[in-house]
Amino acid sequence: MPAVLPALGLPVLGALADELFGGGLGWLYSTCAVLGAGMAALVASRRGWWWIVSGAPVVTLTVACAVDYLARSDRYQGAGLATQGLRLVSGQFWPMVAAVVAALLATVVRTRRTRKAHHG
Repeated sequence: MPAVLPALGLPVLGALADELFGGGLGWLYSTCAVLGAGMAALVASRRGWWWIVSGAPVVTLTVACAVDYLARSDRYQGAGLATQGLRLVSGQFWPMVAAVVAALLATVVRTRRTRKAHHG
């Protein structure tokens, strides 16, 4: 499975589900963004780990911005652009941190498994 599928697919699905059923980005989106980053790191090649770890916060924020803007474009007009943008960015801080941590943990797990396989 290409790493891009969980890295992008899970956050998009989580955001869409939260918008459809919860009225805004919430725990389902955050969980899917974290799981997507972790799963992507598990299936990515060793060379791809850097892109997964460094891209996890970018993907998390970009998907959140895109889905929120599509769902509430009227709030992003005029003076509301800065207010809504800042609210969205600050609300995504912890999901972005958690996505990076999940990706880093997955790379550590894979590295240890690889070392054990070679030594034992």
